[in-house]
Amino acid sequence: MHPRYRHAAAIYDKAFPFFSFGAGPKIHEIVARTVAVPEGGTVVDVGCGTGLMLSMLRERVGPSGRVIGIDLTEPMLDRARQRVSHGGWKNVELRCEDMTEFDPGAEADAAVFVLSLSAAEPAEVFHHTLGYLRPGGSVVIADGIPARGRWYHPAINAYARFRAPLVGSDLGRARAIERLAHEHLEDVRTSVIWAGLYTIISGRVPNKGG
Repeated sequence: MHPRYRHAAAIYDKAFPFFSFGAGPKIHEIVARTVAVPEGGTVVDVGCGTGLMLSMLRERVGPSGRVIGIDLTEPMLDRARQRVSHGGWKNVELRCEDMTEFDPGAEADAAVFVLSLSAAEPAEVFHHTLGYLRPGGSVVIADGIPARGRWYHPAINAYARFRAPLVGSDLGRARAIERLAHEHLEDVRTSVIWAGLYTIISGRVPNKGG
C-alpha cells in the first residue's frame, strides 16, 4: 500500500469526497449493492482503509454473516476499528495484512475493491484473491480506470493522471484491471460513472476446471 496513506488517515474521510468530486459515497453504495453475497456469507473488503463501506457490507451479509476488512496501513485501520467499536459490530473482523498474503481461513463468498487494486500490483493481488474465493464467488472492483469513447474523456483522464500520485494510484496499473477481470472472471459487467472518472466492474469466479 502506498506510504502516503499512513499520513492521510486523519483526513481521509473528509478528503475522499473532495478528491472523488463527490462520487465517494456513491461508489461505496454501488459496490455494496452490486456484490452478490448470501445472507450469512463472508465478504472481504480488500484495502478497506478507514472502513467507509463496512456498515453497508454488514447489511448485505446480515447478523449471521462475516465481514473481513484488510489493509496494510495501521493508521487507516485505527479509524476503521473506531467504527467497528462504536457500532458494536461483532461480525466485522479487521486485519493488518498485505493483500497478497491474506488468508481468510476458509473460502469466502465475495471480495470487493474500492480504489485499492490500482494502488498495488493488480495481477498479483487479483490472482491471490481468486484463490480464497469459492467457485461462483462475487468480485466487484471500483477504480479510476482511464475512460474512452467520449469527447470529454481526455480531460477526465488528465485530471486522473494529476491526482494519481496524491492518492497512491497508478493509471498504468489501473488499465490492467479491466483486462484481468475479462480474462479471469465470468459474467463480467462494466459500468462507467461520474463522467468516466470511475469504473465499476463485477463478475463471478469460474468453477474450478471450467
